[in-house]
Amino acid sequence: MIRALLHSADDLVNSDGAWWILALDGILLVPLIFAVFFYPMAVLVGVVALLVLTVAVMALIRVVQAHQHPHL
Repeated sequence: MIRALLHSADDLVNSDGAWWILALDGILLVPLIFAVFFYPMAVLVGVVALLVLTVAVMALIRVVQAHQHPHL
């Protein structure tokens, strides 16, 4: 019975690789590229906010690690 289940799963598995996922990601990036052209200030504000948030999270992680291991 297990052999029959595994044989039926062969039809569900795609052996082409994961390149189609990258193609879908490329298609999903098209609206973001249009957003950059039509709303440049909003995209710039979003990028700056994301950068500030990333730096804040990295600094918080560094502080927490320093607090947990004061001898380092």
